[in-house]
Amino acid sequence: MLKQPRFIRSIFIDSSDPEEIRKWNATGVIDGVTTNQYILLKDGIKPGNFRRIIKEICREMKNKPVSVELPDSQLSEKEIIKEAKNLYSLGDNIVIKVPIIPDTLKSLNIISQLAKLNMAVNTTVIMTFEQMLLAISAVRHCKKTSFVSLFWGRTIEDHAKYRSRSDFMAKFPKVGMESEVNKDPKSIIQATVSYLKEGNHENIRIIAGSIRTASMVGEAFAAGANIVTMTPDKLMAMLFSQRTNETIQQFDEAWKEIQKRK
Repeated sequence: MLKQPRFIRSIFIDSSDPEEIRKWNATGVIDGVTTNQYILLKDGIKPGNFRRIIKEICREMKNKPVSVELPDSQLSEKEIIKEAKNLYSLGDNIVIKVPIIPDTLKSLNIISQLAKLNMAVNTTVIMTFEQMLLAISAVRHCKKTSFVSLFWGRTIEDHAKYRSRSDFMAKFPKVGMESEVNKDPKSIIQATVSYLKEGNHENIRIIAGSIRTASMVGEAFAAGANIVTMTPDKLMAMLFSQRTNETIQQFDEAWKEIQKRK
């Protein structure tokens, strides 16, 4: 049974590679796993081995959450709920990832139904503060610890490519022009932290995903994200500092000199 850890500050890994997950889990650094269709594709997962791989990851992580995304947003609500049940049966620590789907109430209805089934939910593909608000309002009904995931890197792209362009946003007058809170993911995270605190939503955790660089990890945690999830290469990049390398080399050389002393 998935325990109810606090996840006040945690690192999750974006991967569906059991060996990579096992390696990082052994370090004690990661507290969870997140996957999606794109990760599965990059890791070479096939339909025939999907269930086996997810079960293997769940066993490795034990009571740590493993987020698995619903595979096809075009399915009907009934079909998606059926698929959610199938995914949830793969392990006691499964969390169902539900993407926020624009222009339809489908994702909100699905979250509501999953909450009634007592499933843990991770609402994902979030780019704006307004989407975060709707996601929070939906998952607050889940009895288990649930998550709302802001796509940090893609949020930056959303603003640069679309929300900052008056010619594009004029097509969506009810959405409104660019706002201060949506100018960068840092502002969205900070506003969400305040919203959760003031609303006393103790069972909801903020995830920052779509991490493109190690420096984004620091920015996301500094902004108040409870969890930052990233691919293994970004995890490894967090270790890097050229000055650290130079200092270690200096210390190693000093020790060699000490050994020469009589």
